Amino acid sequence: MKAHWTHKQRCPCGDDQCYLDADSYEEDELVEPMGLTEPNLSRGTPQTSLGASKIVAPPYVGQSFQSDDEALEYYTSFARSNGFLVRRERSKGNPEHPLGVYKRELVCHRAGPPLPIKSGEAKRQRKKKPSRCKCDAQMVIKKNISAGVTRWVVVNFNNVHNHELLDSNDAQYFPGYRYISAVDRERILALAKGGCNVNLIMRALEMEKGVRPGELTFTEKDLKNFLQASMSINPESEGSELLKACKAMKEKNPDFRYEFTLYENNKLEHLIWSYAGSVRAYKLFGDVLFFDTTYHLHSYDRPAGVWFGVDNHGHTIFFCCVVLLDEKPDSYKWALQAFLRLMDKKFPQTILTDFHMGLKDAVSVELPSTKHAFSIWHLMSKLPSWFSASLGPQYEKFKSEFYRIHDLDTEEEFEHQWNQMVIDFGLGSDNKHIALLFSHRSYWAVPYLRNWFFGGLLTTGHSMSIRSFFRGFLNSQTRLKDIVEQVGVAVDFQNQAGEEATTQQSQQNIKIRTCLPIEEHASTILTHYAFEMFQKEIMLSTQFAVFETSRENYLVRHHLKSDGGHVVSCIPLNEDICCTCRGFECTGILCRHALRVLSLKNCFLIPEKYLLHRWRRESSLFPKSSGYKYRSQALRSLASIIIQESSITKDRFDYVQWHLSRLLNHVRDMPATDEAASDLEPSSSFDATVDVVPARSVTRGRPRKIRGIVKAAKETQASS
Repeated sequence: MKAHWTHKQRCPCGDDQCYLDADSYEEDELVEPMGLTEPNLSRGTPQTSLGASKIVAPPYVGQSFQSDDEALEYYTSFARSNGFLVRRERSKGNPEHPLGVYKRELVCHRAGPPLPIKSGEAKRQRKKKPSRCKCDAQMVIKKNISAGVTRWVVVNFNNVHNHELLDSNDAQYFPGYRYISAVDRERILALAKGGCNVNLIMRALEMEKGVRPGELTFTEKDLKNFLQASMSINPESEGSELLKACKAMKEKNPDFRYEFTLYENNKLEHLIWSYAGSVRAYKLFGDVLFFDTTYHLHSYDRPAGVWFGVDNHGHTIFFCCVVLLDEKPDSYKWALQAFLRLMDKKFPQTILTDFHMGLKDAVSVELPSTKHAFSIWHLMSKLPSWFSASLGPQYEKFKSEFYRIHDLDTEEEFEHQWNQMVIDFGLGSDNKHIALLFSHRSYWAVPYLRNWFFGGLLTTGHSMSIRSFFRGFLNSQTRLKDIVEQVGVAVDFQNQAGEEATTQQSQQNIKIRTCLPIEEHASTILTHYAFEMFQKEIMLSTQFAVFETSRENYLVRHHLKSDGGHVVSCIPLNEDICCTCRGFECTGILCRHALRVLSLKNCFLIPEKYLLHRWRRESSLFPKSSGYKYRSQALRSLASIIIQESSITKDRFDYVQWHLSRLLNHVRDMPATDEAASDLEPSSSFDATVDVVPARSVTRGRPRKIRGIVKAAKETQASS
């Protein structure tokens, strides 16, 4: 076990006895499977104990998942409750395919013919039954892309096994279902430092969790292996190796940036680094930051932080990473100071962080002119620890009400409905967490944040995409000295995915839904992501009535309401428009109230200052290029769109197939060299861009019709 990169929470109430459950982060924990009998068996879905396995409904054909990992987790949970294991079998597709990996077969661990026994092991294994017996149980999933949204759909499911299944309670003994969670790892290390042996640690954890002996998610042997691996790490030597890795990275790429500090005996204290492309990205989109400090290197007992942002296409982009000695305010102050130095002293307009008092103090000192807010996702992750036990079956209803209230329009509405919620759920003023939330409401409640630009990061959607940034690149086997390189791989992979997604967005047809000139105007300037936000507002604007209250001031109210509403001030001479809802100030997109007034004033074009540069198509992270990489990616993206559009009907398929066959023959006859174009490869994915004219969707045409069209064209040419 090496650098275990996981989430860690501390309660902002300041009470050391206040325990924060990290189950909200469990999906992203990089748990280390213990002693798998086969290397490709999947691990089980985390449960409260080995002896308690929840019942999971069987998958069905047509069921969809957001990712293949999510599908695997679901099937694994089902397998656990039914007494078998799951492994990945065959996959179709590859990184060069327009759709990447587009099909996966997940099978029972006993699927396939028995594995051949090596000659040297034949004697030792002669009494052992083969683990595989050609079991046909499987779940097949296939990638489906519709309207730019990717889903993995179950296309085949078979749950007929030709072998006996274990009782669900016996599944605890499968190595693939044994794991040590991040919370347990931290507790184990603390008990070990206190002098407890393995037996005492096991008993202590069983008592703390209220389970019987043998019902933990790991055995004494697993615990011994974990402690032995943890004790084999030398943090001092690892720190020096990490500095050497940064120096080597700097020599390889002079634009790589890093800073560090040392303390007693030249030990590594803090280290921060960023990549050339990330610095350029910050110059374009560094107006709003997400500073996630919930990562923790358990084996080294060090906190880590990552700065993220969002580009004009709505993609999460990496800015910087830091490894600190501790979570004290001074450490966070150094991190923020060093971050600004690496980013050429450019201050962000807004920053979102975890609900952490030490970090709050550091931001107020180092970023005095930056608006600080608490991420609603991090806040929601704390609610179970604070309220689930006291509210019991009412907790889910409370959570929904809490999230609804946080997104209200006005401060008056928020405070009124907050007080009503506290009464309804019996959460009096003596509840320290309710008091803590209300006293810091200006940091997380949307009505108090509407005057500042957050670029859509106030919702949980972007936070959840940030969670998976390191998945697949940093795991329990990653050494501290390798983290800089592995993060670089993750960043480059993210940039390539973002570049390809950007290309595909530029090729998608935009549908005008209201026929208003200002909608058509916005569609020619904004990116697909920003235009979707704009289109949502303009469609909702049609539901509002307008009342002129005074010259150049208008009351805009929903047509079903008899009171309330927002006041819009519109001065055509200066092309100024302002709404009391502060929607434009928060998202950079004109709100529905302002758009309703513009429509009423016969405005056919949106004023330039309300089409922010950060949301425009030309604000690209990827400079234009004509090299091989640009051409290859442009064609892959275009092919992906063609596949999606042409496979819908047979008419489309026949039409595209006929044209592509002719196109292929024509291309083969063209010269194989291009002396005019430069084939210099960009150094990173930030050095290339794709700007392809969107292809029109063709809905009709068969080869026989095409032959008629071609024949008519030839006859016309002959006659002329």
